[in-house]
Amino acid sequence: MLIPVLFSLIAYLNIFIIFLFIVKRMDLFNLFYGSLQLTIVLFFVYFILLLKWVNKMVDIVSNRIFDSFSRFSPKENHQTESLTTISQLKRFSKANEFRRRNFLKDDLKERDNHLYDIKENVAEVELPPSRPLMGLSCDYCTSASRESLINKTTEKFALNNILDHTPSLHKNGFLQRTFSHLNQVYELKKFDYPQVAEIVLKDDRLKKAIEKTALQQYQDSERNDDEFYQELLKNNHKRAKKLLYGMRSTLSDFLLRFTSWVLYKLLPCFLSCVVAHPGQINMLKEAGKTSLPLIFLPLHRSHLDYILISFILLNNNVRSPLVAAGDNLRIPFFGSLLRGLGAFFIKRRIDPIMGRKDHLYKAVLHTYMNECLRAGHNMEFFLEGGRTRTGKPCMPKYGILSVIVEAFMDGTIEDALLVPVSVNYEKLVDGNFVREQLGQPKEMETFGAAMKGIWHVLNSDYGMMRIDFNQPFSLRELVKTFNASKKVQNGFKKMLKSNPSTTSLYGTDVVSDEHKSVVESISKHIIYDCAKSTSVMSTNALAFLLLNKFREGATIEQLVSALDTLRLELNVARKDLGFTGDSIDVVNYAIELLGPGLVRKEKINGEDIIKPIAILPNVIELTYYSNTLVTHYALESIVAIAINMVATKLGTVSHSELIETILDLCNVLQYEFILCKPCQNLEHVVIGCLDDMNVKYRIFVEETQDEEEVVRSKKIAREFEDEDLDEAAAEKPYVLSNEKGAVERLKFMQGLLMPLVETYAVSAFTLEKLVGRSQLENELINDILSEIKLQLAEGSLKYDESVSVDPIKNALKLYQKWDILECHTENKLRLYYLKENQDNTEAVKTLYQRINKFRQSF
Repeated sequence: MLIPVLFSLIAYLNIFIIFLFIVKRMDLFNLFYGSLQLTIVLFFVYFILLLKWVNKMVDIVSNRIFDSFSRFSPKENHQTESLTTISQLKRFSKANEFRRRNFLKDDLKERDNHLYDIKENVAEVELPPSRPLMGLSCDYCTSASRESLINKTTEKFALNNILDHTPSLHKNGFLQRTFSHLNQVYELKKFDYPQVAEIVLKDDRLKKAIEKTALQQYQDSERNDDEFYQELLKNNHKRAKKLLYGMRSTLSDFLLRFTSWVLYKLLPCFLSCVVAHPGQINMLKEAGKTSLPLIFLPLHRSHLDYILISFILLNNNVRSPLVAAGDNLRIPFFGSLLRGLGAFFIKRRIDPIMGRKDHLYKAVLHTYMNECLRAGHNMEFFLEGGRTRTGKPCMPKYGILSVIVEAFMDGTIEDALLVPVSVNYEKLVDGNFVREQLGQPKEMETFGAAMKGIWHVLNSDYGMMRIDFNQPFSLRELVKTFNASKKVQNGFKKMLKSNPSTTSLYGTDVVSDEHKSVVESISKHIIYDCAKSTSVMSTNALAFLLLNKFREGATIEQLVSALDTLRLELNVARKDLGFTGDSIDVVNYAIELLGPGLVRKEKINGEDIIKPIAILPNVIELTYYSNTLVTHYALESIVAIAINMVATKLGTVSHSELIETILDLCNVLQYEFILCKPCQNLEHVVIGCLDDMNVKYRIFVEETQDEEEVVRSKKIAREFEDEDLDEAAAEKPYVLSNEKGAVERLKFMQGLLMPLVETYAVSAFTLEKLVGRSQLENELINDILSEIKLQLAEGSLKYDESVSVDPIKNALKLYQKWDILECHTENKLRLYYLKENQDNTEAVKTLYQRINKFRQSF
């Protein structure tokens, strides 16, 4: 009887909501949302009533059975005397519970009395070590922002697992505790996400772009009548509308809540935890109260990045951002889902239309983003463009950030708060990028591939995901600092001018030339900050040690000892770790997580030996995990390689020659690492690194060693550009230490970047094939890969991980920058050829020797 009544009630109430839809003109979304909530609540009520009814019926039936058994059982059987009714058993149970509670009260009172006893010795309280708060903004560029949104207690907060949502007992009732995740998403703060498509179509910028495109088409045509021009205007207006509606986001509060509830159920299936620092979340909440748009700028490692960022922001009552996504993700169902979660789709490359720049598409995108910012939306995009294939941060793309900067410059927005975001996984959810690094084409995203990938992910274990939201800082303050200081962008004495692509927003008239240097400096600063604040996971540490220190294998004891040393070094450098506990447990956990495909155990002489799979293709994936720490030690590795190059047979090292060699190698690897902030001078940073290495590792003998206080004084002097100090340092050479620890440390550091140096050297060697001819990019890259594999087989090269496409592409970029190579792009094909003055064997040999000298030193 109860079930039909409840279902009838649900039906009648839904009819009432439909009536409201007709009379009050409620929109369809609110109708569906309200109906769904009402249905769920009524089902909950029915479920509770049903439970109570079942409980009462069980009690009645049990009483009847016991009464009947007692009444009709034989009297002489004394065994039945112990039987009683359920009601009597309940009364007995309650009496026992009452006695137990009284006993507990007496016990607690006695313990409280003992608290007041005088103790001769106070017990020592061991406080847990505080974790460094990662991602504080630059104290030079954004000193005012650094002092805001943070307090002294922020750093003391413990890390928080976002998936571990446990409602408090005193605030929530039975229903809320039973359906805690549903209750969590229901009680979230509701934000308004206005749609701006109609406003965009009426904007003067877009109208002018339509007229400009129509005029160009009209001038290119043989027809010259006014009717044809009006037809062109109409067609371009239709195209602009089609581009806009294909691009725009349809961010929905309901879909965000629903997806959040689904993620609470699905994420624990393949992630052990999603960890964030509560202090960082509090900074975002405070920043959200400023009414300024928040621009989230994460490093891009996985397709899961933007989903988890929105999930974390939503469940902490921070407005979810609009996310710039590549149009390759516009696949059936998933494209619509991402659009509803905040994605707006942009082209990776803005291809020319009929040989001309596509001004219309650029105007649509620029206007849409401006109107979204004006409407109060937060935004999120990846400065790297795509996901990193190597585990190192990629060089930034400037297109979308340039729109944000231009919006600030022209007064569209008063200011914006930039939020760099660091993301790291113990095991990469998207799988590996081995195929692409071996030269095979990227597999395009499809519905079938997405479903297959989701099924695989849900049945796997990927460990922990760590996210660090850096301190938000003011765009206005940063622009003001860069304009005032006029610092060199990357620290070199000569300005490194980039060659912006004509197929991106940055390389077009959307961004004024005077603002481009500011955009580049901001982009590189953010990538540098993100890399610095990226936490080190257990798999990063294990892969780093195995590939660079124990390539031939190590015992568990050796690995534990090396990990202890590494943890101490990272703590001193204020680099946060994504793991805790004893090192032996961390090592065993990481071995299990990486799996036998990357790390194997062997029994040698009755002892377990852990070995990396340091051969192709497995070593490429292992290198991906190792590169998080290689990035951290990159500058020290460059210094170590340079020391080995310039050291004489007597072990002396000329200061000026050493600095010059270090800067030369930094120039070679400029597309692999951002080695200092744009607001710093690279030469000063190098000298500081050299002094720090001397203090930590004692690489020079006592006569020239500086104590820590002297090193600190030198740093202060360099900040004031004290030239006398540099001249004094240049007068006396360094003398290398012969101590075993110092020698081993230098050798270890030298090996970190040798795979990259090998790749660059062979890339230069292979350019000889371009003498007198040109070659398509894919063919040239495949030739370089083949040459690397051949030299590996011959034993000329040492590292299998030097077979990698990304460093080859970066090497070709570098040789373009050095005016050795030329690249012509047409119809998405890139054609490489040597510059006229470099189109000879001698010039290629000179280039090869310039790179190969660093490899020969090792």
